[in-house]
Amino acid sequence: MNQNCALPKDVILKDNSTGVNFDLSRITNFTPFPRGKIIFGGYFGDEGKGKEVDITADQYKKSGYKVLSIRGQGSGNAGHTVKVNGIKYDFHYLTSAGLSADIMLLGPGMLIDPIRILEESQKLPEEKRNIIFIAERATIVTNGDRAMDEWCENARKNTGQKAIGTTKSGVGPGAGTRGFRFHVTFADALKCCDTADLKNLFLKNPVYPDDVKAVLTDTYIEELWSAIHQLNIVDSITVVNNCRKEGNWAVLLEVSQAVLLDPLFGNEGHFTTSTPCTNVGGIVGSGLTIHDFPDGSVMVLKSYGSKVGGGPYITKFLPEETHIDSFIDHMVGEHGVTTGRKRDLGWFDAPAVRYSLSLTGADICINCMDVIVALAKEIDAVKICFAYKNIKNGKITYEWPYYVSDYEPLYIELPIKGKTEKQIIQDYILLIEYIIGKEIHSYGTGPSREDYHLRKDAF
Repeated sequence: MNQNCALPKDVILKDNSTGVNFDLSRITNFTPFPRGKIIFGGYFGDEGKGKEVDITADQYKKSGYKVLSIRGQGSGNAGHTVKVNGIKYDFHYLTSAGLSADIMLLGPGMLIDPIRILEESQKLPEEKRNIIFIAERATIVTNGDRAMDEWCENARKNTGQKAIGTTKSGVGPGAGTRGFRFHVTFADALKCCDTADLKNLFLKNPVYPDDVKAVLTDTYIEELWSAIHQLNIVDSITVVNNCRKEGNWAVLLEVSQAVLLDPLFGNEGHFTTSTPCTNVGGIVGSGLTIHDFPDGSVMVLKSYGSKVGGGPYITKFLPEETHIDSFIDHMVGEHGVTTGRKRDLGWFDAPAVRYSLSLTGADICINCMDVIVALAKEIDAVKICFAYKNIKNGKITYEWPYYVSDYEPLYIELPIKGKTEKQIIQDYILLIEYIIGKEIHSYGTGPSREDYHLRKDAF
């Protein structure tokens, strides 16, 4: 507390009715984290954010800091894979830094299924299960939300609309209950006296049809009740402030999905996710401030494009390029962690990246550069989309339009046949830098920490 603040002379610092004195020692100045970074995806997701998070957490630990790993948005509908000591972990709710972090905090902006998060946490080593904290303000997702997700997707189909391609994890409807103010938080659930009270909270929702709410059986609610009471549910703001007070903590914010799926900044409106996906958007639901990230933010991309779910994707490989798609899929394994669906693959989209960059101003890491190197055995040149041409009027735009499906991509080709690995990487990165107008911060040539390279050290 600022000791220079002057009090009015006639103020007595106590509550007269109870005699309780004001305790100055209970008040502290706001002090931001000394180290902090945000990691997020810059395209449609699946860019390899987990590796960047893991590397950053390891760097903080080696610098002597404890690590507070946070998510502040999204749900369990997306997944990422982390390998530690040869063991592979598929995470959905938990953060990629969870195995090296000292605290893993799932923040107020998240939508969480208590049963599934409990199952996921049981896969961790026992000592790591105790560091998982769930914000009491986070919204609970249930089978009812999943049933509503499917109900909405069927309704789109029945009315002739395009399907979103949702994972049907209940995230969209769960987020919608917040807007209607009928969502149930973990704090709400803990205040319930018994399972009947808990069930009644969900049944009060007037938006969901009765056939959707019918999945909330007594047996299911009992399972939900049990899971909730086995989780570490906390006041997340107090946890964050306690770490700030100690002063030797670094904070690492992991944002799920990616910028081009953001509900405000995604394209064609309904082809988006349900919670914010930019670096600043990720802060909103975490309980952190923009001052907590002195190390800035990193936007993670792949050296090519990939997308799963519905919505337009105009740089997707053409039918005559399916051999390129097959080659990359065989090399990398381009299937979603959550659903196992095959991702649509395509060329690097510079207008989309410039758009994401304009919204975030972040440093850029490009993963999977080893894929571009390996393609030299299959094809003579790779393509990079630099602009779009309107299909109807032929106008050229360098921006990323809302109705991107009205356009076709324009490409620059980069010869790669016969070049060395170093030359391919250098030429590809230099061309991307020229087209997007920003230097690449770092790049990856494989899945391990040893495959991570800083741009300034390479060429």
